[in-house]
Amino acid sequence: MSSKQCMSLQLADPHLAKLTSESEEIRMRALEQVETRFIRCLSLGEPLQFKPVLLLKQLIRWFGYTPLLAADRVLAMLLELLRSKYSDAVIRKIPQSRLETELAKVRRILGSEESKRVMDLMEDLELQVIDLYDVARENPARFSVCTVDLTSTGSEASSGSRISQLEANLTPEDYEPAWTQPSVDDVMSMKCMLDMPYSETEPDGIDVQVKVSHLAIRLSDYPAEYLLQTPFIFLHLVRLQRHAVATIGHINRALVACLKQFQRRIQVRRNTLSYAASLDPPGKRGKQLKIESALRVLMDSCTKILNLMLFHSTTHNWHMLELCVEAIRTYDVLNTRVSPLATERFAHMVRKLLSYCNTVEGKDMAKLVETLTIPRLQSLIYNGLLQDTVALNLTYDKDINRVHAKSLIQPIVLDSSYLSCVPDRMKSLSNLICALSAEPSASEQQLIRLKRAYSIALNQLIPKTRMGAVQLLHSHKQICLVVNQMGSETLVKLLFDAILECTPLYVGNAQLRKEADSLLLNLLDMPDQHLREYVYRLMPRPVVSHFHSFMNKTAYMPGCNNLDLARHHILGLPLSSKVLRKLILDSWDPNAPDQIAQWCIDYPTMFLKLHCVLPDADFHQMFQVVLPVLSLMVSRSITNNQLHKILWQLFEPDVTCLEPPVMLRGYVCYLYHSDAQLRRDATAKVAYLLQYQDYMNKYRPVIDELPNEIFIHGLELFETSVDYNTVFTERTEEPFQGQRSLDALLRLLQTKDLKPSIRKSTLAQLNVLLQNWKACEDFSTREEGYRLILETLHNSLKKDSPGDPADILLPAVSILMKLMFQSSRFRREIAGTFEVYVCLLRGLLLLPHETQLRNDGSVCLFQMLWYESITATEDKLVLDVDLTTIKVPINCELDTTLKPTIVAEGVSLEEQLQETHFNGDSLRAAQHWRLYAAHRICQNPVNITQDAVQFLDMSDTLKVKVSDVALVQASQLDIQLRNHLTAASNCSNHKDLEKIVSELQLFLVLMRNAVPASEGTALWQLIHKYMRSVPGNVDDADVYQAILNLCLSCLRFCLPQVMSGLNKAFESDPHHSVMLLLHNRSISLDLLCLISQCLLHLIAAQHCSIETNWHGKLFMQLTEEARAHFDLRQLQHVRCFLRILRRLSERELHFSEAQLLDYCENFIQLSNDLRTSTQTGAQWQRDCLQIICQLQGHVERLPCGQNTADDEGMTFKVLRYLLGMCGHSDSEVRALSWVVMANWITARSVEITGVLSRLDYLPGGLPACCLTTMLDVHEVMLVRELAGRVFILLMPLIGADACIELLRIHNFLKEAHAALKAFHVTPWIATELAGPQHSSEILSCYVGICSQLVVLRPEWCATLCEHSFMNCLSDIMKIPPPPVSFSTAFLELCVGHICELYALCYRDNFEFLQRTICRDSVLLQSFLALTNDVLDLDFPEHMLVQLFKLFLVFCKDSNAHEFICEQLVQQPALFLDFFLYGLHLSYKDTPFQRYTLSSLSMVFIKAQNAPEKTSLLKELELYVLPLDDLMPSDEEEKGLKAQENAVNTISNQLISVCMHSPSSKGETETPSPKSPTPLKFTNAAVLIYHRLDRLFEFHYPPKTFNFLHPPSAGHVQICETLGGLLKLSPWAVHAARQLKLLDRVLNILDTFLSDTNIGNACTYVKRVGAHKSRDILSNLLVLLNMLAQWHSSHHAVITQPAMAVTTVKLLIRMWPWLSHSAPLKKLTVQLAMFLSEHSFEICKQISLVHSGQSHSLLQLMARVADHETTRKETSHSAGNQCVVPALRVMINCCSSAEGRLSLSKMHVLDMFDTILPSTASTINSLNVAKGLKPLVFNAWLGFWEVYSRYDVGAKVCHLHSLITAVRYSTPLNYMRILCLRILRNMCFFSGNRAQLVETSEFINLLRDIINQPVRDLDGAGDSKSHLSSLEEHRLSVLMVWKLFCFGAKYKGMLRGTKLLKMLTGLRLQLTVLKIEKPDRYSDIPYAEDVAGLLKNIHESLQQ
Repeated sequence: MSSKQCMSLQLADPHLAKLTSESEEIRMRALEQVETRFIRCLSLGEPLQFKPVLLLKQLIRWFGYTPLLAADRVLAMLLELLRSKYSDAVIRKIPQSRLETELAKVRRILGSEESKRVMDLMEDLELQVIDLYDVARENPARFSVCTVDLTSTGSEASSGSRISQLEANLTPEDYEPAWTQPSVDDVMSMKCMLDMPYSETEPDGIDVQVKVSHLAIRLSDYPAEYLLQTPFIFLHLVRLQRHAVATIGHINRALVACLKQFQRRIQVRRNTLSYAASLDPPGKRGKQLKIESALRVLMDSCTKILNLMLFHSTTHNWHMLELCVEAIRTYDVLNTRVSPLATERFAHMVRKLLSYCNTVEGKDMAKLVETLTIPRLQSLIYNGLLQDTVALNLTYDKDINRVHAKSLIQPIVLDSSYLSCVPDRMKSLSNLICALSAEPSASEQQLIRLKRAYSIALNQLIPKTRMGAVQLLHSHKQICLVVNQMGSETLVKLLFDAILECTPLYVGNAQLRKEADSLLLNLLDMPDQHLREYVYRLMPRPVVSHFHSFMNKTAYMPGCNNLDLARHHILGLPLSSKVLRKLILDSWDPNAPDQIAQWCIDYPTMFLKLHCVLPDADFHQMFQVVLPVLSLMVSRSITNNQLHKILWQLFEPDVTCLEPPVMLRGYVCYLYHSDAQLRRDATAKVAYLLQYQDYMNKYRPVIDELPNEIFIHGLELFETSVDYNTVFTERTEEPFQGQRSLDALLRLLQTKDLKPSIRKSTLAQLNVLLQNWKACEDFSTREEGYRLILETLHNSLKKDSPGDPADILLPAVSILMKLMFQSSRFRREIAGTFEVYVCLLRGLLLLPHETQLRNDGSVCLFQMLWYESITATEDKLVLDVDLTTIKVPINCELDTTLKPTIVAEGVSLEEQLQETHFNGDSLRAAQHWRLYAAHRICQNPVNITQDAVQFLDMSDTLKVKVSDVALVQASQLDIQLRNHLTAASNCSNHKDLEKIVSELQLFLVLMRNAVPASEGTALWQLIHKYMRSVPGNVDDADVYQAILNLCLSCLRFCLPQVMSGLNKAFESDPHHSVMLLLHNRSISLDLLCLISQCLLHLIAAQHCSIETNWHGKLFMQLTEEARAHFDLRQLQHVRCFLRILRRLSERELHFSEAQLLDYCENFIQLSNDLRTSTQTGAQWQRDCLQIICQLQGHVERLPCGQNTADDEGMTFKVLRYLLGMCGHSDSEVRALSWVVMANWITARSVEITGVLSRLDYLPGGLPACCLTTMLDVHEVMLVRELAGRVFILLMPLIGADACIELLRIHNFLKEAHAALKAFHVTPWIATELAGPQHSSEILSCYVGICSQLVVLRPEWCATLCEHSFMNCLSDIMKIPPPPVSFSTAFLELCVGHICELYALCYRDNFEFLQRTICRDSVLLQSFLALTNDVLDLDFPEHMLVQLFKLFLVFCKDSNAHEFICEQLVQQPALFLDFFLYGLHLSYKDTPFQRYTLSSLSMVFIKAQNAPEKTSLLKELELYVLPLDDLMPSDEEEKGLKAQENAVNTISNQLISVCMHSPSSKGETETPSPKSPTPLKFTNAAVLIYHRLDRLFEFHYPPKTFNFLHPPSAGHVQICETLGGLLKLSPWAVHAARQLKLLDRVLNILDTFLSDTNIGNACTYVKRVGAHKSRDILSNLLVLLNMLAQWHSSHHAVITQPAMAVTTVKLLIRMWPWLSHSAPLKKLTVQLAMFLSEHSFEICKQISLVHSGQSHSLLQLMARVADHETTRKETSHSAGNQCVVPALRVMINCCSSAEGRLSLSKMHVLDMFDTILPSTASTINSLNVAKGLKPLVFNAWLGFWEVYSRYDVGAKVCHLHSLITAVRYSTPLNYMRILCLRILRNMCFFSGNRAQLVETSEFINLLRDIINQPVRDLDGAGDSKSHLSSLEEHRLSVLMVWKLFCFGAKYKGMLRGTKLLKMLTGLRLQLTVLKIEKPDRYSDIPYAEDVAGLLKNIHESLQQ
């Protein structure tokens, strides 16, 4: 090699040193040479001899020289140096922090650079530094400015070295203890999978593709953590990804599979069921790479590659992006933040892409859109990735730098087209920004404010969206923010016209007038001179028109009065002081056009000239608007003769219409005039006005006495201007300390009669004190201080004021001047005070030679006149108007900066936003507002065109450019996707088509499942076009594979058009390419993988309801293909087929039972053929076992039932196989094996019994194997649970004894008790657990085993109840449940198993339950809480059954029932939900509904005896809820079409039910519904009735109910429950009455009794036999029992005669059936009793003989009573039960005349000839002899007692028998009382008096009864012979009173008997007892009644 050549390949140190030469020329030459050699060597791969560190330092030092030259070239060299292989030397020598510091300095130097390339290079350089130090130092492909290839060159390295390089950058913190560890065989298998070429020069060989495909398929064999342990499969894939080009798609697919496996594994490990106690000692487990660290490595690799491919689209871009999406999703599953490096790189790529898209310029729209489409698509994707990443970091990183995070997404926020074209992202971005900052930042608020303003303003340019004039005025503050930027004369004209249009409204709307004033001022104050001049050109027309209206006395505007407008300061336009001021100032503007300047004078001139046409008072009112700017007008008039004339004339005292104060103020302005003559004239006018003011001559000076020189020379206010710095001389930073002195001086000035000298000195001190600005501030807080100064000034000018006025005036005026400077408020108030002007002027005239007074006074007057133009601070005085035309009395600064208006504020806001929000990028800001304006105008991005905006009158800066429209169109995904689909359909080149398909993949990466329907259809058409045929050549195969990838993406995102199209294609085309390729046994593995994934997603996404035929066919075909490929040892192909078959097995296959069983055996064999004990092949086993499980499920669902063939041999083989699989190393395989075993045992229980003995090779047999597996804490919980379930299935097969022995051997109860202590409640593992843990499912198995054993051996329950395990179960139920979404397993444990076990204990161990759970109030409370949680589940039926069982147990215990009722009273909603759920029609005839009805019936039974205050039912009646809850939903009617019409009719009727209250009088305490309102309500009792009524309607359909069928449990329970509810609730009775329930029941009975097929009862029984009539009798019993319960309540009263007749007739027609059933007879008689109890109408109808009847119901009742009383049988308890109700019916009928007549005709009292003879020794002995029970006898007496109350029954009969019965019965016996009452009733019948009085036996009886001794009355205590009550005395005395006290004859008879003496004695005893012992007297029953009767007798005898 020559020396010249050697020199060209080296960079010597002297050469590099020239880069920092002082000479610009030398530096540039050295840079040229270094750059040329360096880049050439990198491009050609030639070695270069130089010092990389020195070159780096020299290049960085380059930026220290000025001027800065070629910055972009130097940065490019730095970037290439760090990307090259020479970067290793830099890393070794320079620390990262040092290099970053130097680069930060470079960035600061480049801060002023506006070149976008420079800033992009700087960002790339900073990211490259991060890569170098944060990523492993490998030698990847280095990209120079000349290459974009992804291949790399370099020396070969082994796989181990490459992985070690990847690991070199990982710290110990990146590793964690291994979750599980692979076996040696598994490690070897994984290493074999990695046996592929590692040469970096050939990374894309076919062998690598095949190996990667094999690896991707077999990855699922291993747990995810194996991929992160030796041999680090995941890191190998990442390494391959960094160097691959052709195989990058395969590698990315493998990496995606890894990530999905990570996600599944993370989720599975969090599940409690996956937990198993570790066998490894602590600290002995190996290490694995953390998933978070692995993701960091992956994201580093992906983002690096993506950054390099950013503007170089390849067919694999979408793979990489999808991999990033999946990685971010894995971060989310992992609940951790995304790596900072990846986040920064995403942000960097977002900025680069946005910068590119925003800077593309051009004129050809089509080319621009084509250029932008893919970069913009990628930009949108990266926007979404960055947004998702930041959102994820915000969620999982508590210490996130929110400001930095917000800065990362700021470019997205500024991307207007992104936000408008992807609206879903805009919403999520808004939420993200709100989450990052609690409140919007200042710039965001400003942006929102401006956008609203632009929105309103732009709407005004569109006729359809314009506002009215009033709305415009109200919105002007927003519009004015942007009116200047809009540059629209149209908008200005609209605003101006709005002011004019609203003129008639200003008089009555002050707020609107205020808005108009503000708007006009803002229009006149626009910075845009063109717009401002346009406003001035608009003003003359309305003003001149209005002025002419004044002159011509015409109306200016319809509805307006000129005079009213003038009073409100309106002359054409609303005029305000600020507008006048603006006009005057603009007239002064030298830059203003002459016409406008003149107009600014003409307008005020015309306004002032109105004094000629207006009344004085009105003009004075109008002139008030001029006063604030009067001084300014005078100043302007100095240089404008027109204005001067009108003003001077206006102030002339002799001709003016103005008042003196106004004139005085005007002339004072002229005192500052520069013209001396005008000042002299003004002085004279002032003197004249002062003299006019002092008409009482009270003040000094007297104007007439003033020296003439004042009028000759004028009042010279000042000689020289006052220096403002001399006003406040005491300046200090310290706060004012003289408050006490100030207060003292003010108090002294307030003193009355203060000496002049003291007042003078006080004012002098105060004046000195106020030379401090802070003292004036303090003074301003004292309102009385101002008043004192003004009073002092005023009093000093009075003639009677003592002392020299100068002593007071000088300090007072000086103080006043300072106070006005300090307080703008005080200055404004003083300016309008006429008296202050007078005082100051009098003082100046009084002391014209006092210089200080003249100076201070002139300054005071100046402040009062120009108060609006003054701004005073401690340091300076500023004027905002140029007053050089007048003499200013004080030095001041001039600041003519306009005061901020809304227009100026809007301009300023936009400028600020450009700096803050857009980072000073004016181009970006301009584009943002252009696009915003376009979006507001066009509304939809699709409508945005240049033409749509160009016609609008607005600034060109707001009109979109071609590049803007192109960007928007490129951002419209739907349109661009449509264009690409069109291009693809028209494409004829294979490579181009592949490229378009890869771009379509990019669209899917972004759009996911949001593809529009039309584009989805086009996608399917494209896919179908290229997929339906098998590819014929290599190019076709490549396209076919690309289309398959596209189809897979569509299926992954569930595009319905593709799914339905593919399904139809498979259904209709048996020769579809997919089907043909599946049968091609030479198909490549890659192609088969893609096809299998497509089928997997298609089958998984299909709804189960879709009927397909190809599923079953494909299943059969693929099963054969799988076996064939297995025979060919193409195992990976078999795996693909198994995955498809697994999905197919989940669908309906339409196979017979024999086919399903054959396929089960087939897959068992296929599983057995590849059975291993390691993880290798685990997915194979999972697929096979899952297929078997699904096929078993199909067998169970077959209608023909299960196979009953006895094949013990097959069963034995299957069980042996499954037991072998239960020992597999993979937990999922073990779990599936147990599931298959459970299914097999369930289906073959008969065969299993015989096979169990053949499994003796297992220790203890199969049951022991199951039990030990369940008890093994080192096994996965899911497997333990499944083993426990299998054991429960085996328990009935092996018998109770064997079970008990097994449990004893394994200490089952002890283990169960220990399990309770290690209970893990939640189904998710939040932290790392240690030691044995037991889930809800495991405990369910323990409890389930106990429950099963109690069922098998109830006696064992006693043993269980004695164990502590049983006692601890209640503690489990008290545990607060986990959140609802995780509570199912816990609820299943507590409710489905523990409650069931407690319920099983009820039969033999109820005492145990009473001692434990029934006394545990906490458990009872938990029971209700669990009930509430169960009701929240989707399918709670099974659990609710167990809850109802335990509820019934609690109802059996009084304490538990009382507590639960108390709780339910407080929670009526829970009660309602609990019981209504099971009353749904869909649960008919299910155990769930049966237990619901049983529990509800139990509640009603218990409620019958409950106190009123604690009644649960009463509380339900008070629980009001909307009527909508009452109406059935559509789901309730599903499957119940037969009952639909009837149920709907009832439901509609129920609306009226709930709008009326029960009408019964006894229901007044129940709250009744109010009158109908729009919102209707009902109560819970009615709602329950509604559900029960629907069930009754279903069980008893009208016209079709068959009495020949026996009643089901449902019939009985419905009727019992309905009866119980109707008995208790008046609301339910009312609802039943409205729904005509009784009519329906009677209709059912009538239909039965009218059935000709049955006919007469006797005939039917004789015909078919008594045994066949049982069903009829049972049905009658059920219905009559419900009616009896219902009408036993006083609420159920039948008042309608028609209903009463129908009911009575039916009872009579039913009578023949009663002879065949004693219970039916008893129930019928009881029903009649209940019906007649409260219904007079029923009593009436019972007594009548109806048409078609030969007897009345009353006659039948009398016969029953007679027959059952006199029958001869010795045992007739049922008969006796009929007697009492029958007699009760007779008693009730006594209330009606018809009843009494019928009874009298029947001579019912003749019965007493038999049962009450007069010859018996004792009544009791007679009754016993006749077999008549006292109950029946008393019932007859009771009937007679009621019957005797009426005339027909009160006649004397059986008198002797009654007297005998009384005498021979014990005192106070009920029978004796009844007899005495009968005798009493006879006494009350006047026809019986003579007979009874003459009957001595009767009189003696009365005497004997009255003579009976009574306890406490005769002085005796508790003697047994003494009575405890005066009841018999009361009856006897009452009879005596009735018989003897009404007639002289009978009174005389009484006086002649001993009876009177006894009565007198009794009265005396009662009187003495009442006086002496009142407490005992009150304790004797009936004492007061007897005393009253005795008094009546005494008084009667006295008359």
